[in-house]
Amino acid sequence: MADSGSDTFAHVIASIDTASGEGLIRYVLPAKMRTSSSEQAGANVKDEGVRLVLKDAAGKEIGRVRPELRFEACQDDEKPHRAIIQQDIDVTGTLSQVDLEFKGKTLDAFRPEPATRADQQFRETATFGLPIPGEPGKLSLGTPKVEQRSGVSYMIQAKPDNADQWQTLAVGQSTPDFVVDKNQFPGASSVEVRITQNAGFKSRTVDKRTIKLE
Repeated sequence: MADSGSDTFAHVIASIDTASGEGLIRYVLPAKMRTSSSEQAGANVKDEGVRLVLKDAAGKEIGRVRPELRFEACQDDEKPHRAIIQQDIDVTGTLSQVDLEFKGKTLDAFRPEPATRADQQFRETATFGLPIPGEPGKLSLGTPKVEQRSGVSYMIQAKPDNADQWQTLAVGQSTPDFVVDKNQFPGASSVEVRITQNAGFKSRTVDKRTIKLE
């Protein structure tokens, strides 16, 4: 059971040190709505020269964003220089790459490999709700036997039968291989779980089903 998601944004999580000039894009996750407080850093905020540069498949620039920098506190009189970036960007049909740029220099680039459709590998090897030997309160979900791809990760969410909201149990896994603790769902007799494949700018549900807890 699989379906494609219609994602409008991508949430970029990166880090940068404006003193050393080092930076890293840590995650790029699809999103259906904005999570950042603003599209770009405000005009009243000092421009540190940090940009997220958006490119198409040919490497041509199609846009750039000045992200908000969230600096870590420093000790004594040290000037803050280590910052976290959590920025939403618009996803268009031509977006293929995001570069982290500092004062005109590219520090890192995120370009996900094409995501393989994991359906067949998943169906052939996945387990849903099998107790882990020696740990009867924990259940095995999914499978580690799916090809790993750069920029492709998996997320698992759950919704017990006594709740209305989905809970995110794990995100950023390189394979759809998860362990769920039944004690996370007190009072529930069953839980609906779904595994999502995130490929940078797109997401799709790999599997979704209900597991009995009793």
